[in-house]
Amino acid sequence: MKFRVEDIEGEGREQALSRQEDWLEERLAGETQRTFRFASPIQIRLHLARTGRTILMRSRVEARVEWICARCLTSFSRTLTSEFKTSLKPKPDFLLPEEIELKREDLETEFYEGEEIDVAPLVQDQILLTLPAKAICREECRGLCPKCGQNLNRGTCQCSGKVIDPRFESLKNFRVH
Repeated sequence: MKFRVEDIEGEGREQALSRQEDWLEERLAGETQRTFRFASPIQIRLHLARTGRTILMRSRVEARVEWICARCLTSFSRTLTSEFKTSLKPKPDFLLPEEIELKREDLETEFYEGEEIDVAPLVQDQILLTLPAKAICREECRGLCPKCGQNLNRGTCQCSGKVIDPRFESLKNFRVH
């Protein structure tokens, strides 16, 4: 997903791409246990426009993702959609001070070097930041019974409502004379 700066016209350039899940492997290398997988190719739509040396990028990402619910451990799928805007500017030649106060527009700015820009890392980050930290199948999911493991979305369990902290379990038979 590299583009030459001079090839991007002022009115813009549209690009539609499709990527498989393994395209994100390098970014996910540290993840040992994943609770999700992409059920369809990742559809990416890019619009790049140039104003002088500044590139304005709009991207839209869409993919079908399968998760394991963090509450009830059942599988479910949902379409993930994300839109993102950023401006890419040439990397400044001077060093910035160690501490600098960022403005809102600074958070939407990235830098590039040379005459070619690679937007793949930006799009990969966009996809990964869209994934929820804990996916839940639905907002009213009741989860699992902590005692017997019954899925409380499918019915109630036979466990007593009174839960005793296991650290105090041995005290339930304690008698004072």
